[in-house]
Amino acid sequence: MEPVAPPQSQAELFERVQALIQSGIHEIPDHSPYRGTGGPGIYLEHQLGLTTNSADLPDSVGWELKWCSPRTSLVTLFHKEADGPSRIMRYMVRKYGKKDSQGRLSFRHTVRGRSDRFRVYYESGQLVVRPRGKNGPVPYWLEDSILAAAGAKLRRLLLVNGERKGREVRFVRADAFDTFSLTDFIYEIERGEIAIDFDCRESSPGSAGLRNHGTKFRMAPDSLCRLYMNKRRIR
Repeated sequence: MEPVAPPQSQAELFERVQALIQSGIHEIPDHSPYRGTGGPGIYLEHQLGLTTNSADLPDSVGWELKWCSPRTSLVTLFHKEADGPSRIMRYMVRKYGKKDSQGRLSFRHTVRGRSDRFRVYYESGQLVVRPRGKNGPVPYWLEDSILAAAGAKLRRLLLVNGERKGREVRFVRADAFDTFSLTDFIYEIERGEIAIDFDCRESSPGSAGLRNHGTKFRMAPDSLCRLYMNKRRIR
């Protein structure tokens, strides 16, 4: 693919998205990085002149770009490790982890408001994941750090819906959301609409080192509009 210059304004970004929606079916290249489930999203970014961005910053001119299809169950909003206490993931792995096929303790767990082992609470300006019926250290996120992570990355969100069949992809519609609401974000976490995904394991059996794939905050595409004050559709 020939490189494309990134858009220089919101109007130009929206015009490019509209053009993609109107252009029909595209064929994704059959090579890295377009293979796999993330291929359409990467292809979309490159068509718009963007580079794949995992940093805590919006993708383009203040807008974060997300791709989804009817098969997408959850969209990753951002990654954010717990603010404390110190070495909390080491504790969680040892306390709640299970051994994998190589004998390493692994803590992989999703909490949507509550699970069979944990429940999410918002108390005294902190988002806390507490074990059900047990005591001990708990991971927590300060309100200010959540606002910094979510507000910086997601203040304005452009969600592009599409369909994929093999290597063919068609962009169907795009929704623009702006004015992110921290109050609504906390509310949706407590009621289970936003999932907190833990994914951490020992580097080797019994080792002090950890392989942490990051704690993710994820939400169903159709529910993302609940986090914003303003919404509009781009055709």
